[in-house]
Amino acid sequence: MEHEAGQSVGFPPFSQIDTFVSQIFWLAVTFGVLYFAASRWLLPRIRKAIEDRGGAIARDVSAAAAASREADAAVRDLEANMAAARARARDTAGQAKAEADARIAEETAKQEAVLDRKLADAEKRIGEVRAAAMANVSTVAEDAATAIAEKLTGLKIAPATAKKAVTAAMGGN
Repeated sequence: MEHEAGQSVGFPPFSQIDTFVSQIFWLAVTFGVLYFAASRWLLPRIRKAIEDRGGAIARDVSAAAAASREADAAVRDLEANMAAARARARDTAGQAKAEADARIAEETAKQEAVLDRKLADAEKRIGEVRAAAMANVSTVAEDAATAIAEKLTGLKIAPATAKKAVTAAMGGN
């Protein structure tokens, strides 16, 4: 490129005198277009995805807490029933002791066996409910962590890595 007096100006981007205003203008236009696109399209989609995942996690945690409360209530009911059954057994034993010690011992043993079976069954059900609830929370948390990491970074996270991170965050080993 030649200047007025036949002087060579050089490569236009390096000629700050002639192109500085034009470069600043196009920088501002490009930044404005990118900012508008990000604020109107990209950021709302990311925000909505995060909010949806947060809501799903909150619902699952709430369901797990409700299942835990139900299991605790079942344990309390079982303990109350056991206490009532044991009290009935002691009363029966006290009244019948004068009649026949052998019969009372046999009846008490039967009642204890029934109660122990009921207790074992109830504890098994409680354990299954808690395990199912906690497994669901862990699975949802892993899925959420993988999806959020993928949305934010664009990288595919290995399920084992997500499981390890969720286990660490939940206070596991």
